[in-house]
Amino acid sequence: MIHPAARGIRRLVIALILLVSLKAAHAGDWITLVPNPAFSRDLAMGMSTIALSYAPQSQSINPAGLRLFDPDRGWRATLVVNPGGFLQLGKSRPAAAPERNTLDQVSDGVRTLTTAAALQARIIAIAVFLSQPVMLAGDTARYNDYENRSPLDGHQNSLLVSLALHPRVAVGGRVDRYYSWDRPQGESYSYGVILRPRGVRVGVQYQRFPESGVRLWHPLDHRSDQTTTAGVAIVRENLTLAMQVMNLTESSKPAFLEPHAGVEWRPVRALALRAGGTQFSRSRSWAWTAGIGLLDANWFRSRAARLLVPDDVIQVALGVIYSRRTPVLGIGSLTCAWRF
Repeated sequence: MIHPAARGIRRLVIALILLVSLKAAHAGDWITLVPNPAFSRDLAMGMSTIALSYAPQSQSINPAGLRLFDPDRGWRATLVVNPGGFLQLGKSRPAAAPERNTLDQVSDGVRTLTTAAALQARIIAIAVFLSQPVMLAGDTARYNDYENRSPLDGHQNSLLVSLALHPRVAVGGRVDRYYSWDRPQGESYSYGVILRPRGVRVGVQYQRFPESGVRLWHPLDHRSDQTTTAGVAIVRENLTLAMQVMNLTESSKPAFLEPHAGVEWRPVRALALRAGGTQFSRSRSWAWTAGIGLLDANWFRSRAARLLVPDDVIQVALGVIYSRRTPVLGIGSLTCAWRF
């Protein structure tokens, strides 16, 4: 029998998805972040996934959450491709972009179509993420006129290491190196831990950005130059509730104690419904988010290749930012990725 509270949460998820979809159509401006191989799940859940483990194409900001294979499977390698990258190939380049010869263009194509290459040796997982698009804090123009922008205009390459110290404890570290085309723009460093008591997840993450500026995934991302984030999640077989608070240590930052919350419900193996929200600190703005995940690859993979986390092939996320009860900005993200 379904618990009444669970039934109510599921109805709330469906209602939020419908509400966000309707309000997004009436937002003052619309930003399309398509296709991005990283953050659609996090965006759909209101950026509240810091305590959750994830497949490479569904990242949160916590490096401890990366999952590639069952730790008991020994040495395994994987490659994550981004079929949606075909929509980004051949985008126009601004006059400030460097000239590209044939070899450079081939390299650009490989980086656009490859999300990550990763290796796991039992409890240690190492991944290299290529050309993840980012924006400078406050620079929403990074995603304007998407049809004529290249994903390499502003991006990060990342090295991530996750260590499963115990079935209930994982730690991780990540180095992100930022680029404007091939010109380095500095590095950021982040460290995280996830604790997994039965039915609960607790995550903490710290990140330090370079002097050249804070790089963010999308306009709902309010990390500062030094950000400490903590979160907790309640995990059941088909239902996850997640909450997190950002910028715990720097009260002078705009996002001090900024709350985030999200929910993920998987009614069937092939479909995940997600919703969330956040209240922006020191402002009268907030955001509602929603999204879906389609075709969980765990459904049809061999048992040895399955993950204990969602491995959705297609993910869609929507977000609407409100100011004084008026929708002012809509955000859309599509992720299409496959883990070999």
